[in-house]
Amino acid sequence: MAAIRIRRIQGLSRGERIAVGIALIAIAAYFLLLRHLDGRAEIYFRDLRENDPATYLTNLREAQGFETYLAEYAVLEGFDEFRPQTPGFLVGRWTMRESPLRLTPGQGPDVCSDPAVFEYGLYMSPEAAQTSTPVQYRLQGTDVLMRDYSDRIYPISLIAYGAQLDHLEFTPPGREAPVYAYLCGR
Repeated sequence: MAAIRIRRIQGLSRGERIAVGIALIAIAAYFLLLRHLDGRAEIYFRDLRENDPATYLTNLREAQGFETYLAEYAVLEGFDEFRPQTPGFLVGRWTMRESPLRLTPGQGPDVCSDPAVFEYGLYMSPEAAQTSTPVQYRLQGTDVLMRDYSDRIYPISLIAYGAQLDHLEFTPPGREAPVYAYLCGR
């Protein structure tokens, strides 16, 4: 088999052999350049993680997606344990719907009916009847675990497409059925 390949290469004209050699050198140089750039990107992200965690998290989310971002966010922001601070991406008013909506990425619904509100250490919803529930949050994989004052846990699934958080899926306190929640205001 190797003899056939050598004969095929030997059967090429001098100009063709030079072109094949240049192409092989260019391919090798391209892969070496990619390896070098990958090493530089790794150093850049490592330095950015230490010196500017907020920018690091934003760049990481855009480069590698929301799931990778969540894992780093949990570690850097201390959400590997329960704490009253609401994760930044969860803060705001979320309209709760019984069925999923088809929305343009990054766009909220026209009407913010039946809103749930996530704030620092609090969860507010129409079921709470103008009272707020003290809660704590923890990240676990692609879920946020919300724990209330009586230690009940409410898992909140984060549904993201690429780098963009699309909606939440969870069963809120006071409800029996799960809802789809879409951000409608900060």
